[in-house]
Amino acid sequence: MKTSVSLFFFLLLYSSTSFAQKSSHNADGSGKVIVDNNKVEVVQYDGKPQANVCGIGKHYHDAHLTVALTDAEVLITSADGKQQTAEIPAGAAIWFDSGTHSAMNEGNKETKLLLIYLKE
Repeated sequence: MKTSVSLFFFLLLYSSTSFAQKSSHNADGSGKVIVDNNKVEVVQYDGKPQANVCGIGKHYHDAHLTVALTDAEVLITSADGKQQTAEIPAGAAIWFDSGTHSAMNEGNKETKLLLIYLKE
């Protein structure tokens, strides 16, 4: 009985979560999908120094919550070319409205960010 219950919960979890690398919010495949179910999609992005942070080149995001897993120094270039450097401490949670930008790791260490998209 214990094995049946454990198997049931495993199958329930597996059926509601996709572990695929590409998804609607990871179209370029540069992130790792952590959770994709009917409530949320969570994508982890790892950015090497002087490289892309949350997508390749200029890209679009739906509105989302970003949670920094590491300290990050990010150069953000908006769709109209305006640039801003953001210093984001590990553990920070920041809401972003939808939009187009590019984001580069300006620091000398790898960055790790979770982007959390709510599904309605």
